Formats: sequence, C-alpha cells, structure tokens
Amino acid sequence: MKAKLLVPFDGSSGSLRALQHAIQMAKNTDVELVILNVQFNYNTRNVRKFTADHQIRAFQDEAARRSFEKAEELLEGSGVTYTLRKRIGLPDQAILEESRNEGIQAIVMGTRGVGRVKGALLGSVSQNVLQSTTIPVTIVP
Repeated sequence: MKAKLLVPFDGSSGSLRALQHAIQMAKNTDVELVILNVQFNYNTRNVRKFTADHQIRAFQDEAARRSFEKAEELLEGSGVTYTLRKRIGLPDQAILEESRNEGIQAIVMGTRGVGRVKGALLGSVSQNVLQSTTIPVTIVP
C-alpha cells in the first residue's frame, strides 16, 4: 500500500505551488497524492431563503470542478498516482478529518488560499492545520 500525501487545493496560486512541490515529492518517493478541495457549506437557513438545495450543490460541484481542472493540468503526464476528493465544511476541519480518516502520512499546503475574506486572515487555515495535527506538514510559500 502506497503512502498518502494530502494536498489541500482550492486553485489559488498558493495551492498551485504546493501541488507542484507535492508532485516532485511524489516522484521522488512514490507516494499517492490525495488532492482535497473543500467547499463551504452554504446550506444555511438564510441562504435557503433565496437558493434551493440543488442550486447550492451545483455551485459547490462547479467550484470543485474548476479547481480540479487546474490540478489535473499540473498532474497530467507527471506519472504520479492521485485521487481527487471534495468535502463540504470548514477547510481546516475538513483537512484534519481527511488526514485522520484516510491514513495520510503528511500534508503539503500553501500559506493562503481563496478564502471568504481575502487578506483579512491570511494563512489562518494553514496555521490551524499546523497547530492541530500530529503528522508532518510542509507549508509552501
């Protein structure tokens, strides 16, 4: 069974750099990459007043698909084994859950992504993951 390396990916420039780094690591160590896209759960009472559940799911699916297309552009032809996964929830919590539930050996992530409030809490997800996990985390600037 191959070791697994988790790469949180939202299509931002930081996550692209992290994925490029993870691809090089995977080539050198023969690990499987788990590319994780986390979509916020917009299915709240206030959102449901104006948007149907299927519209929320369609929005989340489309956002994940766009991110995965960017990831696959980098992965294509690399010879690296990978899996694409989408989760719904808070990014740091979903990353930590995925790493625990899937036997992940290490995480490679960027310093910041395309969060809800760009610039307000730069790096909060990577900081929370780094402080809350027991496995190695590589932060790619």
